[in-house]
Amino acid sequence: MKLASRFLIFISIFISHFALSMTGDGDVQVSTNKIVEGILSFSHWPNVEGQPLLCVSQQINYFNMGEAAGNPIYKVVAISNPTQFLSAGCDAIYFGRESVKEQNDIINSLTGKNVLTISENNPDCVAGASFCLKRRQQVFKFSVNLDSLSRSGVRVNSDVLLLSKDGDE
Repeated sequence: MKLASRFLIFISIFISHFALSMTGDGDVQVSTNKIVEGILSFSHWPNVEGQPLLCVSQQINYFNMGEAAGNPIYKVVAISNPTQFLSAGCDAIYFGRESVKEQNDIINSLTGKNVLTISENNPDCVAGASFCLKRRQQVFKFSVNLDSLSRSGVRVNSDVLLLSKDGDE
C-alpha cells in the first residue's frame, strides 16, 4: 500500500511539474504543495523516523499552510523569525521571499544538521536552497542545486532529480 501511495505522489509531482495549468493563486498553492509533498516523500534523512518537520517561512507567496496542516507525509510549522529555524528542529525548510543571501546565512547556521531546503525566491538556483521552485508562464517547475543538496546530508530519490532536468525548458 505504501508503494502505491508513493507512486501516486510521484505521478502527482510529474503532472504538477509538467502540465498543471494555473488559473489562480489557489491553483499555484495546490501545485506548490504537491511538489513539496513529492520531494519530501522521496527524501530520506539519516536520523529521522516518521514524518519530517517542514519549517515554512511566513514570507511565502505560493505555499498553502492550511492545506499542509494535515499532510500524512510531513509535519509543518510556521516560522516568523529567521532565528527560529535554528531552534525549531527543522528537517526541511521552505523559504519564501528571503533573498539568496538570507537563505545562505540560515543554511550556514545549520551546519552539521541534515536539512533539506526549498525556495520560492531563488531563480538561478546556484546558491542557497537545494530545490528552487519556478513559475514559468502557466506551469510550475523546480530546479535542483546539487551542491546544496549534497551538503544537506539528505538523500533524494533520483526520479525526483530527473524531473527537475527539464525545469528550464
